[in-house]
Order: sequence, then C-alpha cells, then structure tokens
Amino acid sequence: MTASAAKFKVVVVGGGPAGSAAARTLAAAGVAVCLIDKSAFPRDKLCGGLLTLRSQKTFRQVFQTDWSPVIQQQSRGAQFYFQQRLLNSLTDYKDIFFTCRREFDAHLLGLAEQSGAKLLLDRQVQGVDLENSRLSLADGETIDFDLLIGADGVNSAVARAVFGSSFHRNKIGFGFELEVPISSASPAIPNPEIYFGVLDWGYGWVFPKRDTLTAGVGGLLRASPNMRGDFEAFLKARFGRIPPGQIKGHFIPFGDFRRVPGRGNVLLCGDAAGLVEPITGEGIAFAMLSGFYAAESAKEAIMSGREKTALALYQARYAGIAGTFRQANRLRRVLFPKMGQYLLAKALPKSESLARRQMDLMADELNYRDYGRFLLAKAVTGPMKVLLGR
Repeated sequence: MTASAAKFKVVVVGGGPAGSAAARTLAAAGVAVCLIDKSAFPRDKLCGGLLTLRSQKTFRQVFQTDWSPVIQQQSRGAQFYFQQRLLNSLTDYKDIFFTCRREFDAHLLGLAEQSGAKLLLDRQVQGVDLENSRLSLADGETIDFDLLIGADGVNSAVARAVFGSSFHRNKIGFGFELEVPISSASPAIPNPEIYFGVLDWGYGWVFPKRDTLTAGVGGLLRASPNMRGDFEAFLKARFGRIPPGQIKGHFIPFGDFRRVPGRGNVLLCGDAAGLVEPITGEGIAFAMLSGFYAAESAKEAIMSGREKTALALYQARYAGIAGTFRQANRLRRVLFPKMGQYLLAKALPKSESLARRQMDLMADELNYRDYGRFLLAKAVTGPMKVLLGR
C-alpha cells in the first residue's frame, strides 16, 4: 500500500471474533473490506475460552465450517460451588467446549482472509476522523471508508471517537485470570467448575484446557475493590497455594451494552458495544453474532446504494441481542447480591433442575425470561416446602 489514502467500502477495526465475523461476511459477499488490528496474530487474549452450544451454532452460521481444529477440550457437564463447597454436579448433559483464544482468534482471522478480506495487522489506529470518514495509522498511512465497524474490544478507540469514552467506569466489570499447570490439580478436572460466593457481584471459575486450567474471577469492579486479593484467596482455597504463573487482569463489559450500537456511518459490535452477558459471562457468541449482523446490515445498505441506512438496519437486527441483555440485567439484580447468592447456595444442592436450567441457558435453549420465571417459582415454592416440613 502506498502512503496516500487507501479507500475501502468498509473498514473493520479489531481482529477478534466480532471483527473476523464482520470481515468474513462482507468479503464473502464481494464487498471491499479491510480489517485493521494493532496486534500481529496469533496473539494472546485474556479469556476463559468457554464456548457454548450457542457459540457453536453462531460459528456455523457465520463461518460455515467446522471449529474442531481449535477446540482443546469438550465436556458435557459442570460443577457448581459456593465458595469451596460443592453444591451440585451435572454430567452427560449439554456440550461445552474450550479453546485457547490465541488459536481461536487466529483461526477466525484466517477464515476472513481466505474469503478475501484485506488484513492490516500489527498496525495501530492513531486517529478516527468521523467527519471525513478517515482513519490515520501510527505509521502515517490513512485509510478512507464509507462504513466503519468498530470491533476493537472493551477499550475501543472507535467507541471513544463516537461517544467520548469506551465504557462507563462505574458500570464496567473486571476479571483476573491465571493459567494453572494441569499438574496443580489432582484428580484431573474433566468439567468446568463455577464458584459463587467468592466475589460481590461476580463469580469464579476453573476451566479445563489441553495443557492448563484457566482459573479466574470476574464481576462488577466497583462492588469488589479488592478483587486481586479476592482472586488470590480463591486460588489458595482451590489449589492450596497460589500456583506459579502471571496473574493478569482486564476490563470486561458487564451488562452495560450500547442501546444504540453506533452513530452515523459507524457500527459497534462485540466488546466495543458492551456485549458480554452478565449472568454467564458469555461474550464470544454475541461477538460473532453482532459482527455478522453489522456486516449483513452494511452489505444491505451498500447493495441498495443507501449507505446511510446501515445503522438503522443494524439496530433492527441488534434488537434481539439487546432484548436478551435487558432480561439478563434484570435477572442479575436478583442473583448477584449477597442475599441472592446465599439463596442460590441453599437451592442448588436440592435441585438438579436448577443446574440443568443454567446449562439450558448457556446452550440457548432457554431464554432469560423463562429462566427468571423458573427462579421465581423456586423462590416461592422453596420456603413453602420448608414451612410444610418437606
């Protein structure tokens, strides 16, 4: 590319699942699309790496291929704890998959490139000129666009250019993670472990991978000001010590999604739009789906010769995701306060159906409204059974 301004119909900033989904969809439709990312790939990405049946369904819809090359572990159940006390365990129920984001994201990016997307990797976006629809890169190159898709994560430079900030400090989540050697756990862990009661407005996890266990905690940052200390206490309780390795932290969207995912000719998707669901912590499925929706909307607007309609078209598709997140946000006000976690700890040991409904939720086989109704019924019938001596 020369030093003069290059021009693309659509520029995607960010090479994670949302950006790759958008770039792949547009390129496959013959739209001139360029994807820019500040990193060279493969690159490390802090993430538990859990992939649900929802993720699998979305991956197949968007990339139209099999993801087995980047799946490190598969299980069909989960264990639920309150602090270190086992509450309930499911086996042979719903499929859950685990990946390493270093491998997963590079694979998706490769699929986008195979479809014809132009990749500019290891290239930092330095400025976003919305008035002139132009990006400036750190090396001095400029790139013009008709439509811009911001998929550049929770610290999105595109979101900052559009809204003045990438997220609201009082509403953001945070997470700490550590890759733990498999030898630190005996016996081996075949299924994911979910821990309640280790954070205020959050939870912990241990996920099995091919070579390591991913241990982490995540929750609302302002509710857990000593989250690093809480994580270290969790590690000591779970493994008997803090295992060797580097503890890493990162911001996580925590239900504070963009009600309008963009402005003008700019569309936001994935973490840049705040799309990490606050009950299960799922983000990859919603990243891929929102990237796909943004691309489909951009494609439709371009094909009709009315690029200015892209955001309205995207908003209509995005409404389904927004509805899911509104329901999840209402539900978290019940589940995450200390009293909610205490009641959950009381109910889970006595109810396999409660654990199963949680897995159904992650599999996209149960919506949040019906899950909330189920929890309400449990909350009503549980005390009645105690009163009746059952």
